[in-house]
Amino acid sequence: MHTLTPAPRTVRKDITLLDRGDGVRLALHRWTPPEPRAAVLYFHGLQSHAGWLWEAGPRYAEQGVAFFVLDRRGSGISDGARGEIPDADTVLDDYAAALGHLRATVGEALPLGLFGHCLGGSFLAALLHHRALTVAPDSVLFCSAPLGRMHATFSAEQRARLTERPGDGVWEPGLAAADFSDLARYRDFIDGDDLAVRTLTHRSRAVLLDLERLYVTAEGTLKDVPAAYVSGHRDPVVDLEQSRHVFARLTARRGRVRELPTDKHYLYFTDVRDELIAWSAAFLGGERAGHDG
Repeated sequence: MHTLTPAPRTVRKDITLLDRGDGVRLALHRWTPPEPRAAVLYFHGLQSHAGWLWEAGPRYAEQGVAFFVLDRRGSGISDGARGEIPDADTVLDDYAAALGHLRATVGEALPLGLFGHCLGGSFLAALLHHRALTVAPDSVLFCSAPLGRMHATFSAEQRARLTERPGDGVWEPGLAAADFSDLARYRDFIDGDDLAVRTLTHRSRAVLLDLERLYVTAEGTLKDVPAAYVSGHRDPVVDLEQSRHVFARLTARRGRVRELPTDKHYLYFTDVRDELIAWSAAFLGGERAGHDG
């Protein structure tokens, strides 16, 4: 069990608007301690956005981690059409721009970790295999991430049909607040969140498939980067066995797998929140020994 070390509440919360040059401004949120020992860029999931980190962000900063969250284009308070994910190059260029801004902000000396939750893990894996990535991470963490899910569940014919004729319809992922947390206050927050993305266009699903193609067949591409996959012991949203299989291939089976005692999807809204924050802050901050589950 890892517990959080108490620290003075001297955490700054800032939002920087990144002008992407196409009329879109993206909100990059950060919680910064006075003297950070590491920095992290967090990739949020489908429904969520930086607002879901209102408790976790300050806790990371109290552990000495400068914690950054980009509201993806069309999510949170960033510009962009809701329920629409642009082409793969655009969305990955957005993340690369945020990562470059982060590195320039914190300097070259700090360890830099990348943290992908749920669908954000697929964006992260794609970015690690895309030409837009020019800032090398010091560590990578996937949390409850459905890595390669579309390739695992769709036949080759279905994938080709989605790519060639995605259509203009709307897809509902069927996520329920009870999948994310068993605590009433968090379920109420999720159900009442006006900024949450509830649906995607089929065009956007075709983009998600394009993103998966960037990494799903890669072998051992992250073997030289400290990497971990963390989740509950069960997950109502993610096929953990299949996702861990992709993770193992990407890391040449050198990545770490940590399982926490919950069966819910959004670990920050469960009783394992503090353990996740303490462990992941240590891992992403470069403290490797003694932190396996």
